[in-house]
Amino acid sequence: MGAVVKVKGDIRRAPNFGGALAKGLTAVLFVASACLPGLGGAYSRTVTSAQPGVGFFTPEGSHAELVSKTQFGMVNVHSPDELAANLRMAKGTPFKVNVDFGPVIARPSDKSIIKTTYRDLAGVLRTKAFAPLSQTKLRQFPVNDQLKTLLAPYFDVLKRYAPNVGIVFLADEPYLNGIPKSEMERVGVVARHELDVRGLKSVKLGVIFASGMFDSDFATMIDRQAGEYAKRIDDYYRTGQAPAQWVETMRTSRLSTYDSAGNMYTGGGIPKGFDVVGFDFYLSTMLLDGLHQDTLSWFAAHYPGAGCDRFANQTMTQIHSKLSFFDHRSMQPGTQDADRALLDAIYECRMQATTTMLQRDLPQGRPLQLLMISESSNNGVLEFYSDGSPKQKQPSLLVEARVLDEVHRAEKFFTAHRSSYTAGLMFFTYQNTYDKTISLNIGGASGMPSVMRSIFDFSAAAAPGHGSNPSDQTKGRNAGSAGIAY
Repeated sequence: MGAVVKVKGDIRRAPNFGGALAKGLTAVLFVASACLPGLGGAYSRTVTSAQPGVGFFTPEGSHAELVSKTQFGMVNVHSPDELAANLRMAKGTPFKVNVDFGPVIARPSDKSIIKTTYRDLAGVLRTKAFAPLSQTKLRQFPVNDQLKTLLAPYFDVLKRYAPNVGIVFLADEPYLNGIPKSEMERVGVVARHELDVRGLKSVKLGVIFASGMFDSDFATMIDRQAGEYAKRIDDYYRTGQAPAQWVETMRTSRLSTYDSAGNMYTGGGIPKGFDVVGFDFYLSTMLLDGLHQDTLSWFAAHYPGAGCDRFANQTMTQIHSKLSFFDHRSMQPGTQDADRALLDAIYECRMQATTTMLQRDLPQGRPLQLLMISESSNNGVLEFYSDGSPKQKQPSLLVEARVLDEVHRAEKFFTAHRSSYTAGLMFFTYQNTYDKTISLNIGGASGMPSVMRSIFDFSAAAAPGHGSNPSDQTKGRNAGSAGIAY
């Protein structure tokens, strides 16, 4: 979740990139099931259907309960032993483990390559008042020989547990974090070769984009939103009225959005050599990340058939005023129904628009697959003050009901589009997490019984060879969240 930053006397919700809670949070990974013409040579591989069914992204590792009750999972790794432990848990089962190697090979960008210019919403080129921090969310890859050395012990582990290996990811949200398409392609070639020489030709390479960053026009809009954020900071600093403590914070420990402005890759395009293409676009990202202040309105203007018309010319700040949990009104009669209807519309808009955008941008001639990811944590549906900062005391059952609604939206969408989402449906997150930036406990699905029951029931129905239709699990859910009292 984003921190709360005071800029020019106002409390503003700041964008948040990264960390476990910002890994997209209602992410929808897309892997286009259609085989499209084009691009032969090393990139013309036969890609079979990815693992079907339901899974969780659990950054810190797999859980035995999930191995027995879902079909796949995704983990981050930091050591070969950690990777082996995750795969060993799945050994002898059909469970597949998807692995994000970003923590191993996507290193913080050197300050010397971080640009200090950016464009604001008006397109005006500006120079930053503060030099780049030594640690940012911007990432770069090492040279090929170092890549091979870094990946070798991990890929050797993959070889030992080959039946349980699913998809390999090389960097999280690369374009948002400054990694260009050409670099993804370079590293993809190295990873593909290292997998193949170990007999892991069936292991797929995947890439996950932040929201619609695969599209050049969308990426430019987001980069300029970051530029507008940087402009507010620079303008305030240049008034000469900023308190010394504020200036010191900006110099040493500011949010990464400032450094990211002007450094995102905005060229767009799907990198060659990857089998799974996805995007993460969580409800919490949409509601709380300042970069998406105008996103729904942008969708309404650019994708008129995606169900976004009601959001034309509306900012996210204006939409906040219509949600009871941003405005001390959540206990008033009728507010839950109104919230649900609005959140339904937000889900439909961002999912349909970003899907349409991705399908338009998919390269011809490449067999790609779609994997859907959605949010199962509570940090986007807590009770907030009007500035977007969460309250310390939360109505747990009411918050759980909102999470269950979001899970039901995902189940319904997946059921309606299952023929496209052949790689399955993945939820984030499973565990409870403590966010130090806001001193708040964030509830994962594991702490919400109704949410876990819904996901496990849906997983059982969606499992390969199961006789029932997942749609049976979603009937009657539009009216509300069964089993939770408001």
